[in-house]
Amino acid sequence: MSHSDLPADIDEFMDFIGMNIAASGGFVWNERDRIKSDMMLVRHRWSPSRVPSEALRNKCRAIGMTVKDADEVVDWLRKTQSGRRLRPNHIKNFRWHQDPTP
Repeated sequence: MSHSDLPADIDEFMDFIGMNIAASGGFVWNERDRIKSDMMLVRHRWSPSRVPSEALRNKCRAIGMTVKDADEVVDWLRKTQSGRRLRPNHIKNFRWHQDPTP
C-alpha cells in the first residue's frame, strides 16, 4: 500500500501501523504511543517539508483509521511540526527502524 505523497520511511511506518490496526481491530493505545514516540524522537522525519498534513491524513484513512483517528494523528503532526511536545503514555522509546529518506 504505497502513497506517493509521503517519503518511503513514513509510508512504510504507516503501513506497519495499519497492519497492527487491522490485527487489533482498531487504533489502540500502543499504536498511538508508537506514532507519538517516533514523532518526538525523530522530529526531523516529520518536518513540514517531508510530511504534508493532507498527505498524512489520506494515508491514515487508506490504512483503515476512522476520520476522527486520522484527524487526531494530523493534530499530533501539526504540534510536532510547530515544536510542541507529545506525551506517549506507555511506549516512550519507540523509533521506527528506517532512517528518514530525502
